[in-house]
Amino acid sequence: MTTKQVRVYAPASIANLGPGFDVFGLALDGIGDIVSLRRIKEPKISIRVLGEGHDKIPTEPQSNSAGAVLQHLVDSRGLDHGFEVEIRKGVPPGKGMGSSGASASAAAVAADRLLGLELDQNQLIELAARGEGAVSGAPHPDNVSASILGGFVVVNEEWEFVRFEPPRVGLVVAVPEIYIENKTMVARSLIPEKVPLRSAVRNIGYAAMMVAGVAQGDSRLFGRCIVDNLVEPHRASMIPHFWDVKEAALEAGAYGCTIAGGGPSLFAVGENIYQIGESMKQAFKDIECQLFYTHPSSRGARVI
Repeated sequence: MTTKQVRVYAPASIANLGPGFDVFGLALDGIGDIVSLRRIKEPKISIRVLGEGHDKIPTEPQSNSAGAVLQHLVDSRGLDHGFEVEIRKGVPPGKGMGSSGASASAAAVAADRLLGLELDQNQLIELAARGEGAVSGAPHPDNVSASILGGFVVVNEEWEFVRFEPPRVGLVVAVPEIYIENKTMVARSLIPEKVPLRSAVRNIGYAAMMVAGVAQGDSRLFGRCIVDNLVEPHRASMIPHFWDVKEAALEAGAYGCTIAGGGPSLFAVGENIYQIGESMKQAFKDIECQLFYTHPSSRGARVI
């Protein structure tokens, strides 16, 4: 068997974006994972992780989002060979920036190219979501759809999506140095099963206006619609100084600010993102905070 290798870059992403819980995803520029995939004769999946937070990421295929993608392909297609995977992390794990989704997306695109599967975009999203589901407990297409397609993506549980060119706006992610064990499960456990009708209606309104803002290229409207009445009030309790940090961002000129994905990071959008970021960092007080300055990316996962 001739050994082949494919390297794929997949960008980080932010899901939810305030009102679009499990529905909206946005790709980020300049932050991402690189997956190098090689076919090997041995029927096993060998994983090596390097880079940002590599020591926090499991290397067993069933517990690793990229490994789970490959294991699914081996099982579903009856492959008689294995894979050697190197994941170079650029997305900090467990911080709400789609870390597992980026690795899963890169692995899905790499496997598609390496094996000549010619999967369409919906199939790639579904495959990557299965990989992320191995880490989060259930497949969610919001992060992986943005990582695969780039841009601003609206996606449903049937793997159907609508992609828009992303808003042209500065974005800062404030990543506090706090550790939450089983973060995804904790974050989801904080959400009530029933919500007031008025709160649901408000979220629907902001979600609809956000899509309109993106479609019209209105970055300010997009930012002003980063408002969440359903999830944020409950998840805020797991992030120290949350309300102070959000207020600091808005006072510094941010159009909008809320939790990045499942947290514990916060993101804000606006024009002077460096001033906004420093204000957020100061509001975290005694908690160390790393700042990522970026903007939405129109490019998704690609072979490099």
